[in-house]
Amino acid sequence: MRLDFSVAVHSLLYLEQKQPRLVASRELATTLTTNPVMIRNILSVLHKAHYIRGVVGKNGGYQLDRLLTDINVGELYDLTIPPTLSYARFITGDLEASGDGSDISRNIQATLTDLFTLADQQYRDFYHQFTLADLKQDLKQHGYFVQLAHEKN
Repeated sequence: MRLDFSVAVHSLLYLEQKQPRLVASRELATTLTTNPVMIRNILSVLHKAHYIRGVVGKNGGYQLDRLLTDINVGELYDLTIPPTLSYARFITGDLEASGDGSDISRNIQATLTDLFTLADQQYRDFYHQFTLADLKQDLKQHGYFVQLAHEKN
């Protein structure tokens, strides 16, 4: 899995904590101990989707543009991790060749893609049950998130 989702969640929670102050991308990069270019790329995605607003200039920065209760974890995951990126690197095989004389090499890509696509959809459906407010509550009271998940299922 790519780091984009974690960076987005961490950034949004940090921006909410620092409200109403503008937060520079450099500060976020330091706080998240992540490459500043990655931070700016994720902030751009979040800005375009209206999760945050940005102010340019020397004293500029970013602010949260929504309440945490209005930010669905699944929507954020969908925004930052396109479905095929979550499992594409795990697929082997060769559509053209079947060096061992069987159909395994030729068909394994399609079979595993079907399997991973079904699993990925269940994963995404699970995330859609929660908001960033739920995650924030778990930061304060670890175990809240697990309890909430059990209550919803």
